[in-house]
Amino acid sequence: MNADQQSRKRKKLLWPLAAIIIGALVAANPCYEPHIPLSLGVAAWFADLALVLIFLASPMTERLGILVSGLFFGVPCFLWTLPLSRGLLMCCMAFPFAIATAPLFAPPTANFRARLAYFFTWMGTRKIERRARSFDVKSLLRLFTATVALAAAFACVKMVSAAGFWLPVRWFAGGVMILGFAEMATASHDFLAAMMGFSAPALMRSPFLSTSVGEFWTKRWNVAASALVFRPLFFAPLARQGMVLALFAVFFASGVGHALLAYMAMLRWKISLICGAFFVVQPLLILAERRMNVRRWPTAAARGWTLAALAITSPLFVEPVIEFITPSLDATNNVLAPTAFALGFAMVVNAFFLVGQFATCPGFKSTDLTLEPTTTAPSAIARLPPSFNFGEASRRDE
Repeated sequence: MNADQQSRKRKKLLWPLAAIIIGALVAANPCYEPHIPLSLGVAAWFADLALVLIFLASPMTERLGILVSGLFFGVPCFLWTLPLSRGLLMCCMAFPFAIATAPLFAPPTANFRARLAYFFTWMGTRKIERRARSFDVKSLLRLFTATVALAAAFACVKMVSAAGFWLPVRWFAGGVMILGFAEMATASHDFLAAMMGFSAPALMRSPFLSTSVGEFWTKRWNVAASALVFRPLFFAPLARQGMVLALFAVFFASGVGHALLAYMAMLRWKISLICGAFFVVQPLLILAERRMNVRRWPTAAARGWTLAALAITSPLFVEPVIEFITPSLDATNNVLAPTAFALGFAMVVNAFFLVGQFATCPGFKSTDLTLEPTTTAPSAIARLPPSFNFGEASRRDE
């Protein structure tokens, strides 16, 4: 890559950075602190998405859509509601922002539909393929089991004390709660995709089955964030300066993002910084498992290592998550309403992405999009050593 290409790539990154700064300035503005209801916040999300799609229709206005999506990042901070609602709406505000930003890395010749497809195929790194429609009983049973596990974890968190001997039990229940929701997201995606008759990239891929910490973060947990944000924006540009540097940069950026998200939801810096610290220590686990050559271990042993390694550091993340959802759990006398809400949220988010993938990808194959890899994703990543794609290759891919 010549100096001119590197300069253009850096200039592109200024747009999402400027959008994030705009959102932060709106959220931190001490002169204007309205208290808005949740319904208005949801309406703002739809308005944000509509404006982004309108601006994305023309190459002349698509970068304006990035700035507009950044402006809407401040909306959840003003919600007059529980921390859980603020946090989830903030996560959803990232969808229009990512849709607006992804075309920066798409080929300049791509049309409107192809630029959208570039986002919905995780920057062209995943395929969308047609298959026979079916009623996936196996996925439905997995969804039911995960939902029951989540409800049981909710009940345990509500009953168990947050001090003394019961604290490890509380953290274990919180871990089950998080992995249970991730499995709900996985199973609901598979079930809905089967009903719609195609295979598509998912946000979660059963994280509890990971055989390494690297696989957990790159192939199973929030795969879209890995492919759309951390690899192209942090890992790939820094990998040439050193793999370890790029690895730490990815997780430091993730830690900062999660700390800010936690603060905007709960307005408490101490617990928010603890949440961010969980991500900062993950590279140490990945480097340790590389030295131990965990990827060559038997599958059962590798999964045991992964769960144990994550469990050691999990209180840094689990406790903030529990405090994040506790006001919502305490607002009801049972766990049915929170469980139903979690199930509905998983289904709605998966439906959003599946409908987008169905609508934007002609022929249901990413190869039909005529998108050539760009220097930031995925070709630059493909040229990196496969063992250091800020994680390990999974056994399934070997």
